[in-house]
Amino acid sequence: MELVSVDIDGIVIFDAVTGIPLFSRLKEKIDPSLFSSFISAIGHFSKQLKFGGLSSFSTEEKVIYLAPRENIITALIAPKKKEYQEAYSLASELGRQFEEDQLAKERQEDRDDIAFAEIADQYLRRIRNPFMSRVSEFIMDHYGGEVSVRPRLMKKDGSQGIVDILIDSRIKKEESDGSSMFGENYGFVKVADNRIGRVQVIDFLDTLDNFGVLTMYKDEMICQPYFPSKAVIVAREFDSGVFDYLKKLPSDNDRRYIDGAYVFAGLKMRGIPKETRCFVELWKWQDDIAPERIDF
Repeated sequence: MELVSVDIDGIVIFDAVTGIPLFSRLKEKIDPSLFSSFISAIGHFSKQLKFGGLSSFSTEEKVIYLAPRENIITALIAPKKKEYQEAYSLASELGRQFEEDQLAKERQEDRDDIAFAEIADQYLRRIRNPFMSRVSEFIMDHYGGEVSVRPRLMKKDGSQGIVDILIDSRIKKEESDGSSMFGENYGFVKVADNRIGRVQVIDFLDTLDNFGVLTMYKDEMICQPYFPSKAVIVAREFDSGVFDYLKKLPSDNDRRYIDGAYVFAGLKMRGIPKETRCFVELWKWQDDIAPERIDF
């Protein structure tokens, strides 16, 4: 199913016969039982109609879209400004996923109870920021490894910061000597759903050495840097000033990089990478065709 940009305030799945809520994810503090009787009654009626019949109702601020199935009714709560077809399709797909999850639980009682909750949360995250979702899927396909969207990372000063997308290409294995992989297998991604300028790029590259984690080494607490091996910028357009700035960086085989040797200067730990270069890559995002790698 192709996910669309639908602003959703909540999901409630009801038993079609009793009207009892079976699952809910609500952006605001809304009691799902307040909707159950009304939605159940409308659901019984809408099941007898063809697609395009009575399948939504409105409050003063919200529209509740209903997608009835044989045993359940999936309701999406959304602002009044969104298109019916998109919300209905999403509600129908979530209802199908819920029924499959319940059937799997009946066949295997020890199935993880949070399986569908994770699916619903994933859908909500993706439809609330569809551009970020599409970029993260491209990043995963192109670079491999694990991809995290807007993870919170600890800074060297003890506070927290957010990276748009984190690429983690570490090989999962037991480190018998306790050594660390540092940031050589990490990549930071900056995402811009518009034109990006020189100042934004400089600000992003200046944060590459901000992150780290406190680690105990030989009875001493030290900060282990996360200086990444790649800094990827994905934007719809790039100002000319971006290229003027990046062309001043050192290069290796026509690849521009940030030299991070200073990050590890004086740090005495095992596993410090021999090469501390963070290579910069630019991608121009295009909705209808594959992203274009920009040479500079």
